[in-house]
Amino acid sequence: MSNALAETSEASDLVKMLINFESARCGKARALKNLARAVGALPGTIENLQRGRSKNVAGWLRDALRLRLIRELEAELVKQYHEQAILNATGADPRSSAASANRADIASLLSALWRK
Repeated sequence: MSNALAETSEASDLVKMLINFESARCGKARALKNLARAVGALPGTIENLQRGRSKNVAGWLRDALRLRLIRELEAELVKQYHEQAILNATGADPRSSAASANRADIASLLSALWRK
């Protein structure tokens, strides 16, 4: 696989993940425009990446997408740590399914952050 193809594929994957995060926050209709505004690109560019119609991606755009994903993962990690603190403060059993799921979510977020 050529370097340009790998970079385009990576950018497309980043856009799809970011659209999923943004869709959960504000709905699918606004997700594309919000993401485009956040990374400083045109909505059509983001849509082309999402649908796999781009042949090359500018380095600054790929870096902006990667940075945005890292910020999203960090924000989600903060939410999970807060949830863990609430569970601890309310005296939840550490062996409960909620506590176990929370620990698993934290572990998966940390591993995702280390890969980026």
